[in-house]
Amino acid sequence: MSTDLKSIGLGFDRWQDAVEAAIATNQLVVAGEIRGGQLIQFTDASGAQINILAVEPFATFAGFESVTQTFAHVSMVNDVLALCEIVTPDGTVLSSITCNLAQGPLLVDAPTQTWQQIGVTALGLDTTTYESPEAYEAASGQVVGEIVSEGAQLVTSGSGAAAPDASAFFSARILDSEYRHNQLTGQRFIHATVDGAFPFDLCLVDGPELPEKGSVVAGTAMLTASVLSPMSGGGCGGCGSSCGCGGH
Repeated sequence: MSTDLKSIGLGFDRWQDAVEAAIATNQLVVAGEIRGGQLIQFTDASGAQINILAVEPFATFAGFESVTQTFAHVSMVNDVLALCEIVTPDGTVLSSITCNLAQGPLLVDAPTQTWQQIGVTALGLDTTTYESPEAYEAASGQVVGEIVSEGAQLVTSGSGAAAPDASAFFSARILDSEYRHNQLTGQRFIHATVDGAFPFDLCLVDGPELPEKGSVVAGTAMLTASVLSPMSGGGCGGCGSSCGCGGH
């Protein structure tokens, strides 16, 4: 079972089980048409999402309705994986990451989409909580607020040594946290907003205590993102009204 699904309360034994449960709700939405097929999305009331690419190369991947927002220049690596250059409003690059993009299949043939407003969520895989930035720095020797995306490093370097994916190492300070309940499964998980290399959401497998404000969570995660609203000039990859980019 993939831990990134557990982090949003989708503790199914197999991906197929999660997809079948989502289909059974009759709450699927067609996000767009692509190559004679469709990109289908299921969004749970908890914010958990399942994206289904129902055409070659066929793919299912998790997502989340982010609370946080940031800006990025978005380039697709393949139908699902995007290289996102996170930037400030004045164009300063904060970080480069690879992530599974909800609208990725609709943008795969488009050029780089500049100045896109996106929401990024880290789906926790293996994480540790520290009571303060000082405690984290003492334990790790690292400064809080880094994010290391090996996938982005592989893509930008042009290296063919390995296939890039959406995994990353991160450390971030908790701004707020809450329990959410996945309505599809009834399972509880932890949702937080964090201050890291840039603002993003964080989802963690259920635990007996919420991470407190000001504490630090660090570890590995699967990064997922969604285009929230296309910026003027950036467009939406020429996919017109079927793009679904602004429907969040």
